[in-house]
Amino acid sequence: MSLNGKTAVVVGASGQHNFGVATARRLAEHGATVVVSGRREAPLKALAEEINGVAITCDMNDEHSIAALFAEAKAATGRVDIAVNSAGSLAAAPIAALTREQIQPTLDVSFIGALLLFRYAAEAMTEGGSVITISSLTARLPGPALAVYAAARAGIDYAIKVAALEYGPQKIRFNSIAAGLIQTDMTDAMFTGGDSEARFIPHIPLGRMGTIEDIAQAALWLADEEKSGFINGQLIDVSGGQHNGKLP
Repeated sequence: MSLNGKTAVVVGASGQHNFGVATARRLAEHGATVVVSGRREAPLKALAEEINGVAITCDMNDEHSIAALFAEAKAATGRVDIAVNSAGSLAAAPIAALTREQIQPTLDVSFIGALLLFRYAAEAMTEGGSVITISSLTARLPGPALAVYAAARAGIDYAIKVAALEYGPQKIRFNSIAAGLIQTDMTDAMFTGGDSEARFIPHIPLGRMGTIEDIAQAALWLADEEKSGFINGQLIDVSGGQHNGKLP
């Protein structure tokens, strides 16, 4: 697998242990020039230095920031071929306790921001490309207190089908990866108990927890035109089979 000569933009890569960071490393390892993006400049610069990439901050709440990200990425590298959106915001509360102020930030990042990323990524892909969004198992398996987060993810999972139709003639593919329950910066609180694996693994047919590398490898495959060039408008479960059951 080779991505030599390709430029990838990975949004949501300013954390320590998340899908964006792992995906950026894998894409760079396979030859892509990787533009890492997120809200926090310091970890972006450290990651960019590690993978010989480019760091550009971006606020997914701000349309101008999203547009500028892709314009700057193309100016810096000459092209954009791959875009991976792993940015997310979690509003965890039962519906009975929700307010507009709690709901809006998740919609701004995970739905509105993601749609705008589709637009501006595609505008930069003048030679075709692959747009990948990282979604969640919770978009189809309901869990308490996840109405806002799951609904935003479900909306984008459907939007990729529309994007696949609209941008197919431009040879731009849109696909989504539905991640199972995996420990990341955002889900750390769910793993604080020492019995977390005992609680979660019985719901996973493969009998092990997923990792950020499982998601990164799926994104790497979808990024490579030679490996997945006829895959378009798909939601791909990376959950060890947990999507066939229920949330723990």
